[in-house]
Amino acid sequence: MSLPKVRIGYSNKNLLAAVAAIDGIAGLVGTVATAGLIGVPKQVFSLADAESKGFTQAAEPTFHRHLKEFYDEIGGEQELWIMGVAETMTMTQVLTSTELEGAIKLVKAANGAIRMLGTFRKPQAGYDAGADFLDADVEDAILAAKAFCEGRLAELIPLRVLIEGRVADEDSITVFKPSTASNGFAGVVLGGTLADGSASVGLVIGRACKYAAHIKLGKVKNGPLTIAEAFIGTKKVSELDSLATLHGYGFISFMKHPNKAGIYIGIDRMASTDDFRILAHGRVIDKAAVLAAAIYIEELESEVDVNADGQINELDIEHLKGGIMQTINQEMDGQISKNGVTVLIDPKQNIISTGKLKVKVKIRPKGYTSEIDVELGLDAPSAE
Repeated sequence: MSLPKVRIGYSNKNLLAAVAAIDGIAGLVGTVATAGLIGVPKQVFSLADAESKGFTQAAEPTFHRHLKEFYDEIGGEQELWIMGVAETMTMTQVLTSTELEGAIKLVKAANGAIRMLGTFRKPQAGYDAGADFLDADVEDAILAAKAFCEGRLAELIPLRVLIEGRVADEDSITVFKPSTASNGFAGVVLGGTLADGSASVGLVIGRACKYAAHIKLGKVKNGPLTIAEAFIGTKKVSELDSLATLHGYGFISFMKHPNKAGIYIGIDRMASTDDFRILAHGRVIDKAAVLAAAIYIEELESEVDVNADGQINELDIEHLKGGIMQTINQEMDGQISKNGVTVLIDPKQNIISTGKLKVKVKIRPKGYTSEIDVELGLDAPSAE
């Protein structure tokens, strides 16, 4: 043991039998052309604020596009952390913890406030994206994102990452499936407002930040997105025969609902098939993690009574359980299911010998009506 600390770990495989953030502060890391903006974290609160700091449409059309779509979706002012990187830096490098000019620099500058991080890229001329449907950088970035997010969680900075699903060859039948990547920390945004193979990461993060952690990106009652059309590659989503298949592969992408005007996001799928296979579940558990860390940091190096076997007594256990239960129930009211917090502290832990206390906190999330089956039939009146 070196320093007193609280460690947060996420248990998994708790939800598959019954299938069904902190809220709001985001960061964006992407390509810029202006040398003075490379590797310089900035905090902004509006599109005009970002423009005043050099992210204009004229100077930085790619970054400006994501900023505009973010703030159009938010519909007002919102804290956002942004940083430009060179066109030669891949998204994989951005999400590599040892790359000191990558996303780690922005996360540290934000002092742990970022709960959602988006990354996008405008590669240099002559860049070889590969011959598959997706830019090869996307799959590598998902793998890098897992280690990146696990590293931040160890520092009590839980976050989720959305990666631009850049289309390299829209005619290729070799399509990477994000759901096979076993990384619930990351999601891949596929498609966007431009018919050029890019993806609207800023827009999707804007929709997420507009609502609380437990609200799904595609909630129809929240209305359509603030865009007129969406494309995957060069094709409109409304005209793409493979749209359902691509959604099923685990992308976060766009769609139109029958008899509804506008563009919507489909299921907020992340790059996994486990408990954190949807963004809403990840954001909810991240918010709970922040609250748990805040509660238990206050308990570090505190004294507790123990019995003859070195085990913590029941009164102290109830105190340690009650604090976190009260905080989560109060701060996440309406974001988790009713009576959805369970705290377990094994009284048999020998705290004198180990100096370590293990606490299990389980959160029961909301369920979501992603599919609704309606059975209709004719009901003929009985003959008289």
